[in-house]
Order: sequence, then C-alpha cells, then structure tokens
Amino acid sequence: MALKLQRSSQEIISIVKRLAIDNFAPRAGKYDQENSFPYQNYKDLQEYGILGLVIPKQYGGLGADSLLLAQVLKEIAKGDGSTANTFNMHCSVIHILNEMANEEQKKRFFSEVLTHGKLFASVTSEPSSSLRGAFKPSTIARKVPGGYVVTGTKHFASLSSAADYFNTLCFLEGAESMEDGAIMLVIPRESAGVTVKETWDAMGMRGTASNTVHFNECFVEERNAIGAPGDALRKNVTDIYSFGFASVYTGLAEAALDFTTHYVKNTTFKPDPHPISHYPNIQQRVAEMAVKIEAANQLLAHASYVRDHGSEEERVVPITLAKYFATEMVLEVTDMAIRICGGRAYMKKYSLERIHRDARAGMVMPPNNDKCLEIIGKASLGFEVSGGWLPKSKQKGGDPA
Repeated sequence: MALKLQRSSQEIISIVKRLAIDNFAPRAGKYDQENSFPYQNYKDLQEYGILGLVIPKQYGGLGADSLLLAQVLKEIAKGDGSTANTFNMHCSVIHILNEMANEEQKKRFFSEVLTHGKLFASVTSEPSSSLRGAFKPSTIARKVPGGYVVTGTKHFASLSSAADYFNTLCFLEGAESMEDGAIMLVIPRESAGVTVKETWDAMGMRGTASNTVHFNECFVEERNAIGAPGDALRKNVTDIYSFGFASVYTGLAEAALDFTTHYVKNTTFKPDPHPISHYPNIQQRVAEMAVKIEAANQLLAHASYVRDHGSEEERVVPITLAKYFATEMVLEVTDMAIRICGGRAYMKKYSLERIHRDARAGMVMPPNNDKCLEIIGKASLGFEVSGGWLPKSKQKGGDPA
C-alpha cells in the first residue's frame, strides 16, 4: 500500500531525520554506556516542537496522523532506539488523553507539553501482575473527598526518570471487577508519596529509564481522573502502543540495514580490489534484509490507514500483525547484519552492536509476541478479538469451519 505524506509532514520528517543523524546518533553510545536518559535529545525535540506531534492542531499541536507518527518514530529509532521507545510512550499517553480526557484536561495537559515541554509516562506494569493474562492492577486508588489516594508499585516504567506526569492505571478500592474498577489517573511527579527508584539496568534500550515507581498514600486530585472507572477497558485506546512499537523496531531494522550497506560498500579484502558489496552472497543477504524490512513497512502502512479510517474492531488484527512482524523481523535483520559485517560489528564502538541489543526488547513489549499470535490466531479462527486490557474470547457464529 503506497501512502503519500502531506508536504507539511515531509518537512517534519526532514527535521527529525536531521536531528537523528546529527544529534541523536552521535550521543546514543554515551547514553547506552552510562545507562542514562537522553535528556539532550528531548531538549532538541522540544526546541523543534516535536513533543506536540500527536496533539491535535486545534490545541496548538502538529496533529500528526498515524502515518506521520510511524515515520517520525522510525527516523528517531535510526538515531537512538531508547529515544524512540520513550517518545512512543509519551505520544501514546497524549493519544489516550485526546481520546478519553475532558476538554478542560486536554487544554491543561496539552498546554503543559507545548509551553513547558512536559513529558508524560505510561505506568501500567507491576511486579505482581502480568499483561500476559487477565491483568488486574495491585495499585489501589481509594476514593476520598476531592480525589483519590493511591498506593502501589509500578515497574518497567519507561521515561520515569524524566517524566513530569505518570499516567497510571489503578484499581478502585471496593470495586468487584475491572469493568467497574479500572481507573486512569494522571499523577504529577512532584506529588507527595511518589518515589522513583532507579532499578533499570538492562541488556538493551538502556536509555529508556524504565525504572520502578512507588506510590505511598499519594493524593491525586479528582480533576486528574481520566474518564470514568472502566473507560480504559471500554475504549480500546491501547493499540497506539503496539502501533508505536511496530514503528520503532522497523526503524531499528532500517538502521541495521543502513550500517550494513555502508560497511559492505566500503570494505575490501586483499587481493580483491573490489568492495565486498560485489560478492553475490553478500548481495543475497542484503536482499533478504531489504525484503523483510519492506514487508514490515507494508504492514505498517496498512496499520496506519486502518488506525485512522477503520473501526475499533477492524484495527486490532492489522496493528497486532504489524507489531508482531516488526519485532520478530528486527531480530532476523540484526542477526544477518552481524553475520555480514563480522567481528567489527560485534565491537561496542560500532552502532550495530547496540542496535542488535536494543532489538531484543521488542518481542516482550506489550502485547508480547506470544499474545500477538494468540490474538491473530483467534481472529483467523473466527473468534472475536480485542486489543484492549481484556481481550475477548467469544467465538463468532459458532464453529468457523
């Protein structure tokens, strides 16, 4: 599916591409080595107005559609995977606010992003619960006059070291089920009772600051409750995460291909005077990489279109397919790149070594790839499926045979 970007979109992509090449890529190794958050990259994104990428134009943002979001995330990922992954989380929260927040909340929070460069983190995962099954938060929100008191622990909270607000999925004390108990609260970082413990020290995506966040009797104002209890389940707004992951990891694969093509075009081995790009076996391996990436981009283009023009039901499978394929494909492509480029690519001074490690995170990002296959398989067998927090498992029309 060939989709053309608007002229203004092309200008935005050009800005981001230049930032990724000139700024993000040269800094990426340092952030990876130090296990530190890419603050300077976010200053660059703020300076050029990119933090408001998915904020609608009526609120002063860039109003990006899904295709533009995908292209921007890919370009950022080519420079630094950690910046792309965390920016995806920020954009995902903005999207959720746009879908679920009331008018006062949108104006207030979007202004914070556009005027002050505030960042939003999504904090959902917990040490004692898993998104693999029927997820129920252990983080409890107790209703009190004027708001809620939140107690609990979230982990793998990407962006947590830098975020100004935590979009937090909680369970309402006294509720009987997720349908009437799941509540989304935007918790300011400076709130009393909020503590970020720097626990993130991972193999890859080391700059994401995916730390642990503790809430200890933290008061949250009523005006920071997003929607009514259960709305996070009734409205399937979480597919934006999967869509973003598909974009980020496709971008990482493209970065691996770029590294490989540059290497083979500029490497010779005596006595042959020609670069190894002339070798048929190298050409075949590079072709395999290119074909896999093109397939991922086609799935991503289709998912982009369906996200903007399809129904909630129509979106689920294309986005899940794109996420699954991209995060599996990037493993194969980065492995091929290492094989082609040899020992040099295994050295930490080259970006491919970092890209290879960063690529490993995609398959476990929610929904993890086993869950993706379950969703795709159910849809193929005629079951109803949902990309929300509570996937449906009811079969449509009995036996699909």
